[in-house]
Amino acid sequence: MACHSFLLSLSKRLSPSSNIREDEDSPEFRASMERWSNIDVSVPFAIVQPSSEEDVVSTVQEALNASVPFVPASGGHSRWSTIGRDGIVIDLSCYKGVSVDAARNLATVRGGTLMKELQTALHAHKQFAAVANGNTVGVIPYYIGGGISTYTPFTGYGSENIISAKLVSSKGELMEVSESRNPDILWGLRGAGQFLGLVTEITIETYPYSLLGNEDGQRMCGNYIFLPQQVDAVCAALEAVMSNKSYVSAGHFMIAQAPPDLKQQVLLVTPQVFCSAEEAAGLFQPLVDVGPLQQVLTPSTFDKHSDHLDWICAKGDFKSFSQAGLAGWSAEKFKRLVELHADLVEKCPDSARSGYTVEWHSPCTAKRDLQSSFGHEGVEYWLNVLSWYTDSANHDFVAMMDRKAQAAMRVDTKQDVFVSYTNTTRDDPLEYRYKGADRISKLKALKKRLDPTGIFTQELL
Repeated sequence: MACHSFLLSLSKRLSPSSNIREDEDSPEFRASMERWSNIDVSVPFAIVQPSSEEDVVSTVQEALNASVPFVPASGGHSRWSTIGRDGIVIDLSCYKGVSVDAARNLATVRGGTLMKELQTALHAHKQFAAVANGNTVGVIPYYIGGGISTYTPFTGYGSENIISAKLVSSKGELMEVSESRNPDILWGLRGAGQFLGLVTEITIETYPYSLLGNEDGQRMCGNYIFLPQQVDAVCAALEAVMSNKSYVSAGHFMIAQAPPDLKQQVLLVTPQVFCSAEEAAGLFQPLVDVGPLQQVLTPSTFDKHSDHLDWICAKGDFKSFSQAGLAGWSAEKFKRLVELHADLVEKCPDSARSGYTVEWHSPCTAKRDLQSSFGHEGVEYWLNVLSWYTDSANHDFVAMMDRKAQAAMRVDTKQDVFVSYTNTTRDDPLEYRYKGADRISKLKALKKRLDPTGIFTQELL
């Protein structure tokens, strides 16, 4: 259990640029405590902000020696990045950085580096990589937990692109993993790294902008808003876009309430395609022909990939985000999703900022040589359920509607092929999160060897 003597011992080992925050009322403590969602947020005994890899290792070692539980935090998007009074948060925001080796198509990412920081660093070298749809998402947690991306058609999932890494083990040892050094741990880290240790650094594969068809890292982004009664026509038009094999595309088909008053349900289609403006206009013409209430087609570059989604990254309130892999596209199932979203908002107006979405990307054409524990390479459609509300009394109802949405999209799908995204759930069975008995057995054996007492959660034990 955390105590002042533990912090005193730790302070003697940390460099002067590191911080230990104890005062809950201080601006620094409160800022570090901000999370994307306030669901299950707890207040720790202290927050440690190491400024170097050595300080991270020292913090873990001291915590282990004193039997103090801890959790790491990067961007604050994880529901599992808080802990109660018996433990500490290791806030990695003061230890970060990106080193780019464009000649070798590699980038090394450290500590609490955020997605926007990675994009900016790569853009200067005309390089891109798998990235999340959120500027403030932590890069390392995203990669070691899977890494669904708009760029998946070019890169595969993020976890497939981890070339090497460093992690602090349950014994407090800094380990290096690569294809030649601890390759079995590297395999596990590519999809389940959060359960095996505290990952301080990853080296990932990057790609030249030329692979996108231009030297600017550009793609064309559409935004088309429709009324619910247009759903049949919109589904037909979007299916033509998603099934087009001439262009690489990705995007979201979202059911939401229109701002500013959030009174009118709308269908929001946001396709993205890697081609010229003229080609994009032709590809998206079926959506225009349906007659959207509003429409926009604009270019965007890799460094600004998620700028338009900053509103979703706002900290605070109660939010949850679940993702379920889908076998394919179904207009009939999507129409049921429209009904469920309407039911959610009608019965719980507090949840009007929630959105139910189907995300897609073109099939990946890249070589996928690196084996990962993530193992969902064949999933090209995902159900994304964003629940957003302010009254804790609505927890159970909103969660029930989330489960109904997942059930609706899994109709006629055998349970043994259900897919849940491990970065957004620890409640669903392992068999949903990691496919195949051999994969799960291998992960469990790895966990038992690396973390037999569950320092890094009880998952896989």
